[in-house]
Amino acid sequence: MKKSFETFEHKADIGIRGYGKTLEEAFSNSLKALATLLTENINFSKLIPSLSSNIILSAEELDELFIIFINKTLSISYIENILFFEFRGSIKWNSQKKEYNLNGKIMGENFDPEKFGYGVEVKGATFTMAKVEKKGDIWIAQCVVDV
Repeated sequence: MKKSFETFEHKADIGIRGYGKTLEEAFSNSLKALATLLTENINFSKLIPSLSSNIILSAEELDELFIIFINKTLSISYIENILFFEFRGSIKWNSQKKEYNLNGKIMGENFDPEKFGYGVEVKGATFTMAKVEKKGDIWIAQCVVDV
């Protein structure tokens, strides 16, 4: 796997994309793409995920779960002033309820403008170009975010 995340252009907005060997890793890496938008200067190798927030979500479709995940992460990020860049947990299909369940923690550190600078304000994830799929042995989770 060459890259774990990226952003992409989309008219007036910006897309985020996470790659992973697992579905959970793709969701986690999408948070890194999101963090690059929210900051001017970020070096993931120097970050320590010292703060966390529990996250439990469910949705009938994976792309819907991904949008809810990004929007919930943004909400907690803005309320708690935390820059989230990692997800640790599980995403499972519940065949009885016919839905996907995400259960885990989003991890990050305090958002310090002197350390990170200010990037763009991300208002929320949209269903534009939203998809979660497996290509070969790599999972891809992506959407366009409103900036």
